[in-house]
Amino acid sequence: MIPSRTRRIIGLSLSALVILTFCSSPVRFAYSLPQTVTVSSGQDVTLDTGYPLVSVHPLGEPKPGIWGGLTRRVSVDTRTAGEVAVEFRLLGLIPLRRVAFKIVSPPMVVPGGHCIGVILRQKGVLISGLASVETVDGKEIWPLKNSGIQPGDVILAVDGHEINSRDELAIWTDLAGRRGSFLELSLERPDGSIYRRLVKPVPKRNGGFALGLQVKDSIAGVGTLTFYHPESGMYAALGHIITDDSGRRPAPMESGQIVQASVVDIEKSRRGKPGEMLGTFLDETDVIGTIDRNGPCGISGVLLAPVKNPYYPDPIPLGMATQVRKGPAEILAVVNGREIGRYRAEIEDVYPGSGPSSKGFLIRITDPELLAKTGGIVQGMSGSPVIQDGRLVGAVTHVLVNDPARGYGTFSEWMAREARILGPAEAAGEVGLASGAATGRYQAAFASSGRVWPR
Repeated sequence: MIPSRTRRIIGLSLSALVILTFCSSPVRFAYSLPQTVTVSSGQDVTLDTGYPLVSVHPLGEPKPGIWGGLTRRVSVDTRTAGEVAVEFRLLGLIPLRRVAFKIVSPPMVVPGGHCIGVILRQKGVLISGLASVETVDGKEIWPLKNSGIQPGDVILAVDGHEINSRDELAIWTDLAGRRGSFLELSLERPDGSIYRRLVKPVPKRNGGFALGLQVKDSIAGVGTLTFYHPESGMYAALGHIITDDSGRRPAPMESGQIVQASVVDIEKSRRGKPGEMLGTFLDETDVIGTIDRNGPCGISGVLLAPVKNPYYPDPIPLGMATQVRKGPAEILAVVNGREIGRYRAEIEDVYPGSGPSSKGFLIRITDPELLAKTGGIVQGMSGSPVIQDGRLVGAVTHVLVNDPARGYGTFSEWMAREARILGPAEAAGEVGLASGAATGRYQAAFASSGRVWPR
């Protein structure tokens, strides 16, 4: 019979062994893998588990091409498009993680780099703020200060009549003002709730009537086209979502379009203050595409005419997130007029397991010419294509406030999924290979929505 003291020592030792085993690098590696990994056909996929403690077991029939029993390295045969399902097991016995490797033929895309104007129109009229009114006797009042109406709310109707423009609201305000009557506003909160308010137009000192609201019926800015997919006619741009004035919610969108734009000036970035691209475009002319989606990884829609790129006359492969690596790259951007420039950059870190977002990798501008012109990344460059190893792998999305030569980018794979070019958008964490996420160590600002020059 084993003494109780010995049994306790054995029990504690076994418990410690189990804890240490499940905290080991190979086990943590297996748990870090997403449920679905997308790889390009012909891509060399080798997983390094750290130590030979994890074995890989192909699932289903016929047995897929997986090499690596109880070894440190595991290889996946990606020569044939399809899906390979495998299970990682500790010591070949204890199941840890099931992973599906989706092997796809990469879409062929035309790189962008073109400066575009972005116009979003929402249903109703968006309230961007409250405003004071100077009355006929020279007093400044805030008519709606305590009305409960808030910035971000949308006016859907006036006296039961739907409105979709500032001009329509101005007409109703003038009519009610001349009659000395109230207006019934039907409004929608950002959470979708509907409420109503009775408001009375106030006569202004300089003539006319006002409600005391700042409103707008569209959102306009300048950004960069990322790529065009000739086979489907779809495009993707910006690399991140367009938000409302609060910066916390997606901008409400009923319709939208992209138009040709020109860069007229650049305010250079400097430490602590990101620069800005000043662009100009016309609302109703030079329309080149629709905006059908405004998602976490940018906008997408149908391009009305094919685009051309002087550096890439023929389409190139769209890179998967698993193909992006630390090392040299290039970006395409416009810094004067409509002329696309080609500039050197360096991908410094990669976060492919972070799930679809606007922060998939860290990039540094190294090109002396671009640094001299812009100081680094500026607002309006969001969507600038990032090309590495002959593939379009991503787009610039953010500038680091305290180091504007550096910024974040999103993967083109994620943009293609949102645009439905590469199948439906995957759930977060299902399109990467390595674990990790943008750490948030850096203060970053969106690199889009460059200012529109007064028209």
